Amino acid sequence: MGAKNEELLDASPPPYQPQPPTQRFFIRRRRGRLITLAGLFAFFLFLSHYGNAVQKPSYSHSEQFSRGLSKCGESSSRSASRTSSSPNRSNPRWNSKSGQQRAIVLRNATLFDGEKVHAATVDISFEQGVIKSVSETQDEVTFPSNTDVYDVKGKFVTPGLVDIHSHHLELPFSSVSAIADVNEKPGFGPITPFVRAIDGFKPYDPAIKIIASGGVTSSLNLPGSGNIIGGQGYLVKNIPLPGENGEPIVKELLLEHGIPESSRQRYLKMACGENPKHLYGHTRLGNVWLLRQHLEKAQKLKSKQEAWCQSAQELQSSGLWQQSRVTRFVDKVGERPEDLGLEATVALLKGEFNVNIHCYEPEDFERMLDVLHEFGVHPQAFHHALEAWQVPEFLKQQEENITIATFAENSLFKHEAYGANLRGPKILDDHGIRVVLKSDHTGESNHAKYLMYQAAVSHSFGLSENKALQSVTSVAAQSIYQDHRIGFVRPGYDADLVVWDSHPLSVGATTVQVYVDGREVLDNKDSLQRLETQVSSTKNVVPEARPFILQTKKRDVCNRATAPGANILFTGIKSSLMENQLAGVTLAVEEGQDLAMVVSNGRIICLDIESRCSSTLQQDGTVEIKLANGYVTPGLIAFGNNLGILDISSEPSTGDGSPGSKVNALDAQKHLHSAKYGVHFGGRGFGRARIGGVTRAITAPIFGGGVLQGVSTGLRTSENATILGGGIWKDEVALHFAIGQVAKGDDTSTVSSGVERLRQILLEGQGRGQSPSSVYYRASHGSLPVVVYTVNEDDVSQIVLLKREFPTVKFVIFGGHGAPLVAKELSEAQIPVILTGNRGAPDRWEKRSSLAGPPLSPSPAQILIDAGVLVALAVRGDSKVHGLAQEARWVAKFAGLTDKEAIKLVSTNFDEILGLNGNLRAPDGSGESLTETTFLGDFVVWDGSPLNGEGSVVLAVQSDGKIGDCWPDVEGPSCDIDAGGNAFWTR
Repeated sequence: MGAKNEELLDASPPPYQPQPPTQRFFIRRRRGRLITLAGLFAFFLFLSHYGNAVQKPSYSHSEQFSRGLSKCGESSSRSASRTSSSPNRSNPRWNSKSGQQRAIVLRNATLFDGEKVHAATVDISFEQGVIKSVSETQDEVTFPSNTDVYDVKGKFVTPGLVDIHSHHLELPFSSVSAIADVNEKPGFGPITPFVRAIDGFKPYDPAIKIIASGGVTSSLNLPGSGNIIGGQGYLVKNIPLPGENGEPIVKELLLEHGIPESSRQRYLKMACGENPKHLYGHTRLGNVWLLRQHLEKAQKLKSKQEAWCQSAQELQSSGLWQQSRVTRFVDKVGERPEDLGLEATVALLKGEFNVNIHCYEPEDFERMLDVLHEFGVHPQAFHHALEAWQVPEFLKQQEENITIATFAENSLFKHEAYGANLRGPKILDDHGIRVVLKSDHTGESNHAKYLMYQAAVSHSFGLSENKALQSVTSVAAQSIYQDHRIGFVRPGYDADLVVWDSHPLSVGATTVQVYVDGREVLDNKDSLQRLETQVSSTKNVVPEARPFILQTKKRDVCNRATAPGANILFTGIKSSLMENQLAGVTLAVEEGQDLAMVVSNGRIICLDIESRCSSTLQQDGTVEIKLANGYVTPGLIAFGNNLGILDISSEPSTGDGSPGSKVNALDAQKHLHSAKYGVHFGGRGFGRARIGGVTRAITAPIFGGGVLQGVSTGLRTSENATILGGGIWKDEVALHFAIGQVAKGDDTSTVSSGVERLRQILLEGQGRGQSPSSVYYRASHGSLPVVVYTVNEDDVSQIVLLKREFPTVKFVIFGGHGAPLVAKELSEAQIPVILTGNRGAPDRWEKRSSLAGPPLSPSPAQILIDAGVLVALAVRGDSKVHGLAQEARWVAKFAGLTDKEAIKLVSTNFDEILGLNGNLRAPDGSGESLTETTFLGDFVVWDGSPLNGEGSVVLAVQSDGKIGDCWPDVEGPSCDIDAGGNAFWTR
């Protein structure tokens, strides 16, 4: 009891001494006084006992209590905010100043609505950022006067794509170190749930519009994967400067902008495996302990908070004298226990987060799930997860609704990505696992703009049309708890829509228009014209998946086809894309007529209609292979990858090794290295190459920094290739240099010194006393091509100047992102380009002028080809070499090339650029060059179009007559038949 009440008690009247009565009047008077005094005494006692009841609690007590009580109910309010959509709902992101102003109707659309492709064309109307109706197209329809009506004439329309793993905004184009904010390391240690990706967003990022131009309208931006708990992610809409005033405001990018923060969905990024292990030097054992320790600490805080909330909620509902009891409650137990550093982890334990975990391998899935389940946490998705295809049933048993958010092809770059399988998404889907494809956007190698192409690649390897499209729309939205707003084209959903120029899963599919919250993203002048251009019916046909062969059938067919002296008859060939025909082979057939081909002892002896080719056969021992949609192409060439020199780029022990950056390029005897001495066959990159029809690879020494890389060699990709068995088809192909930021080393610490060193080497090669057999002599006199990797247009221009000074040197530009800006000069100098940047990105400062590509700019390859530059195509990263033919299709679509011209970009153009024609070894192994009348080179037989991503390699034949490969598409598991006649995947 307080001092004030004690004073009241002390003020009670002292007792009176009894007096004898004198008169009756005085007796009554005294009696009245006694009654009054007794009443006052009782009143004072009441005040002393209930003093706090009439005393209002202090503001701080009340505020602390209310604040704590409100936090007790936050979890339920977040889940309650996800409601079903209605056509009458408003888009919280819409505003009257910059939002969609006029209603829009897209008529005659071929619609994939997030679930399926509609059989009939539809009309889609949307207003103020919300889809109002989706109805079958009718002939006679009138629309309100304030409506813009576009007849898209059958073009495909899909929901805006949803990328659930991106790092743009945190790592903006064209990035420098000052604005890279992806991983919080290492100061706070490997557990940083308290950091937020939004605090590193750059709302001016040029990638926003570039990504949107690929149809990606929503992205979940997550912190990096360097930490066990990396931090909190945020979902954004990809439209530049979306707010009322058109200013770069971070919060206006958020998908849930306009929704109270307490009602927004929360996202958490976690990681296991190599990344946190390498960054902090812990083993997996130590990382798991640190995670358990942290979760236990948060669990204790959660228990204290729950006890506080239970008592507070009971007090709130108690009624009488509540304010007094609030004060006493706060005085006694304090305010709700809080720890800002643990707030996110407590929320994780309460189920408030959508949990996304970077994890690759089965053992890491298992251990992470075991730890999280120990603390009652259920993750929503494993990201990357390239070996999840090995354990689909285990994953289903552990987490019924788990999502695998993976890559279609990006892999092999580290040990935990080495067990990837191109048919992984199909295998997971076959087992009922929810599959999402995402970008992990950090730059060109995993550019979010091409998210739909990942779906196309997975479809090519067996994922169904609907599942492939769902993997980047509705299933992605479902995984991040936003399928009530995005991922579907339905009334009441956000008006995020994409109009495509062809079937979205076709190679080269490009957006015609993109709408985000009903607003047009593409503002180039011809967008409107292209929107209403008639689309041919063939462009909307769904591409075919690559055929596969059962393992039992493969063994039978391939054993006979590869037998010595085998005669093979191929029928059902639709097209030959070879120009260099063998002398004596006829090709006089009517258009549309199928071809047949006879291969005997590794040589084509007939390519004609079947009746003519059959007459050339000796019937005994002929192997007949019937193709449904046959193609014949030259063998493709992979250039500039690590094939044969390094299996896993992050593991130096899997390759030849790096010379480092302390190379003195002028000391050729000590510092000039040749790849031929460090070749090892058998890496999984070779398997990818064989699947893609690549029969030859040109590989340089591992680049260690500095201007000089070394001398490349030519390798066979065949599974049976060996050093002693003809696996090296050309010892020395070219001398390789690099100019630009990557070439800064101890010997050439500046870009300028790199150019100077290259010039000095050429001068030295032309100087007196040089042996004609020396590398620098041959390079400077033109017998050995000089390949210069460079990406900046000004650095490319320096090579043009060197060509003018050294006209005998056969310069070749490799990389070439800036080459289109000096295409005319390259053509005049007759400098060819091996282009890796046709689907590039301005991700680095020196590439900031790189063209974004259609629909925002012309195709880089198109500009070079139109200028007369001889072009070949290459890809960076071994995991993508299987897709070289599809890269050629991307170019052909915009450059107007024929199929033969397209396939040359990834095959015979290399022979022309590098002077390789006629240099292959003869069938007898003598090393003699083949004559022009007999030279054909490698060739590949496909079932399905290789350019369209529909073809599987049936047979690859080397120029020496050996069978290189037979049905190589069994990477990872292979398909076989069980006793019941059902197909199954074996490992």
